[in-house]
Amino acid sequence: MPTVRVRDNENFELSLRRFKRLCEKAGILADLRRHEFYEKPTWKRKRKKAAAVKRYQKKILREQLALERDRQPISMSAGHKKEKEAA
Repeated sequence: MPTVRVRDNENFELSLRRFKRLCEKAGILADLRRHEFYEKPTWKRKRKKAAAVKRYQKKILREQLALERDRQPISMSAGHKKEKEAA
């Protein structure tokens, strides 16, 4: 459980905002919402499988973008730059 010490002469709203930020980073609210209702084991498997598929598709997309970036032709090679500067 995140704790926040209120500093001297600190506004309550400011310390509350820090506490909320710590709770968000710790994932307390997300965990609470996940445990709010009973989740059947089949639903858990389905959710985990969907998350794995999403991660895999994201990985493939990143790899494709990297390949496309590497394949793009270079507009001016080093030799052309020297010729252009000389002219």
